[in-house]
Amino acid sequence: MVPDTPQTWGMIAKVRHLIGFVDEASFEEHRLVRPQGIDEAADIKLMRELVFDRRKIDLGRFSQKQMRGKTPDFKLFKDLTLRGYCELKSPRDNWIFNFPSDLKPGEHRVQLRTDPTARNLAEHVIEAAKQFDTVNPDHALPNMMILVSHARRRGPADLHMALTGIQVPGGHPLFLLVDKEKGWEKQKELWDAARSIDLFFWIDAHKRTCQHICPIGALRLTEACDLLGLKIPERSA
Repeated sequence: MVPDTPQTWGMIAKVRHLIGFVDEASFEEHRLVRPQGIDEAADIKLMRELVFDRRKIDLGRFSQKQMRGKTPDFKLFKDLTLRGYCELKSPRDNWIFNFPSDLKPGEHRVQLRTDPTARNLAEHVIEAAKQFDTVNPDHALPNMMILVSHARRRGPADLHMALTGIQVPGGHPLFLLVDKEKGWEKQKELWDAARSIDLFFWIDAHKRTCQHICPIGALRLTEACDLLGLKIPERSA
């Protein structure tokens, strides 16, 4: 055990880009889980059930010609009126573990790896923002991003930490995307992209649960929450 002091957190900050597993049970749980193929239809069905169907919101696809411009996945209609746009992403288990191709069942290896979760979430948010911009460049309607997560032991807190950093006692937040080579470049790119997204939903595909996240200062947050019948929290993410 070490004391909970700014000095201790400072030492942790120097190695925060590394991840080590000392809990053998947790490692075993993940080690035998191979990344599965993406079943987009199942993810869309789950998204409809947990987010849109109960609120009587219809999803419309873009035409093939429109999709060449890298559009978001869906248009959102309420009472036959276009009310917003939606992009679906599906994080997988291989975000956390890049399995060696020669790893055999029952084999154990001790390794230290970079945790890619924050960076992969950032890439998804940045890509989604570009897709929204192709159809909603003036941000006249709400943009919503749905994450149907298949990554075990990852959740909304990971998205929150990527956006707002890790709060530590007695100091400034630790931002996960800041590194020695490129400095704040990726973190600022994520913040710029997140301004294009008014509402996030994190769906756990294994537990079939859903949680929404409201970004601070989102331009169309009120319209997005009104559409979905959600209460705007006093303090957003």
